[in-house]
Amino acid sequence: MNRRFRAISVPIAILIALGTAPLLSGCVGNPVEGLVNGAVKEATGGSVSLGGELPEGWPAEVPVVDGEILFGGGGSAEGEQGWVVTIKSASADPLADARKQLEEAGFSSDAEAKASGGDAGAVAMKNANFTVLVAGNADGVLYTVGVTK
Repeated sequence: MNRRFRAISVPIAILIALGTAPLLSGCVGNPVEGLVNGAVKEATGGSVSLGGELPEGWPAEVPVVDGEILFGGGGSAEGEQGWVVTIKSASADPLADARKQLEEAGFSSDAEAKASGGDAGAVAMKNANFTVLVAGNADGVLYTVGVTK
């Protein structure tokens, strides 16, 4: 695992952990969002969205599949910026759609950076500015984005 990935993995793990409990409640406009946002800002200097929108600072050159945004967050660690977003999609194959959109936006993948198991899979892609890991199944996808150096 390279240093850049480790640098963004901690804030992303925090964001995912903090976002999971409120998402399970199914509430829109959850009052926990203010508390979560405060905790994330304190821990990472970033922000979190518990549904409906991409996180603050999401890179415009990283396209996302159509669907309901369930969770989004961004933060930094050791000067490295990162974002995470989960999207529930009605597409038959959201992971394939995500990969196609990224390829059309100029991202490329490493043949060794693909994984699958059952109905789930993951692919890592990058361009000159960003590295994107997309994991998904028939229900939707999880994007993890970091800045490429």
